[in-house]
Amino acid sequence: MFFNIFIYMNQEEIRKILSIAKTFKNYIESEDPGIKTLNNLKRISDNDHLVNVLFSKLNTHREKVKTIFATYFMIRNPKIPTNGLVKIISNLYEYQIQIFTELTKKTGDCSYCDGGGQEGCYECDGEGQVECPSCNGLGKEDCYECDGSGKEDCSNCDGSGEETDYDDEGEDIEVECSSCDGSGKEACSNCSGEGNYECNECDGSQNVSCSDCGGEGDVQCSNCDGSGEEESTEDYFNINYMSIVVLGSKIKKFEDTDMTLEKFEELNANDGAFSYELTIADYNDIDDYDYEDRMQMEDFSDDFVKIGEVLKL
Repeated sequence: MFFNIFIYMNQEEIRKILSIAKTFKNYIESEDPGIKTLNNLKRISDNDHLVNVLFSKLNTHREKVKTIFATYFMIRNPKIPTNGLVKIISNLYEYQIQIFTELTKKTGDCSYCDGGGQEGCYECDGEGQVECPSCNGLGKEDCYECDGSGKEDCSNCDGSGEETDYDDEGEDIEVECSSCDGSGKEACSNCSGEGNYECNECDGSQNVSCSDCGGEGDVQCSNCDGSGEEESTEDYFNINYMSIVVLGSKIKKFEDTDMTLEKFEELNANDGAFSYELTIADYNDIDDYDYEDRMQMEDFSDDFVKIGEVLKL
């Protein structure tokens, strides 16, 4: 006969929980005799296929937790009465722990590159092109044959401006060169008289690709080394989360309490309120929190714990 004072569960729910707990206990003892911890029972209920099938008859997370506790106390004390089990599973509390562990710095988008990991190339001012060093940005180079004059010695008179002819008597005389009109010069055959030619380095475009950025215009950010992130100048705590179920309302006195991590571990080891505890979710697996996962260090210099909301299961 179950007591009506346990308003959180009806008799049908109690009967189902205790029935599944008994089957779970028998399975545990047949597979691996000996007393199990609450967290071992939870691990088995999460990973064992047959136990999963058994627990599929439970409708809620709350019923699963109560079944694990009932199984644990059946194993510890095979003669425990039904009303004793009902009292136990009707007096469970779940509370959330925030664990603040020191973290050196908080990272954010690099202020130099706005998180892109790149910054404008200093050498080319972000253009990707620089003035051609071969022609000094002119697109043309002086002809090496004529030193840019566009002229070279006349090939007919070798630059003398004169050539040999004959007078009426057949004597040799020097006359003005007919090829260069006496100037001794003719258009340079190398540059066709232009005095320069298209620069081979830049093909006349006056610019070449910047060697520092490979013509991209951007280089790896010097502030963040291309990561796109930088550390803040302030120290922060990293916040992890863990939910724990304990037996007994004594836990309520710790609600909204801040304490050092060392003090929490001492409390967890010595206080009777924590004598029977079940870790519901390891903090590494909880990733659905919307708020900031770090907090700036203010009043605390050591790792600390904050016990948050306490819920009756």
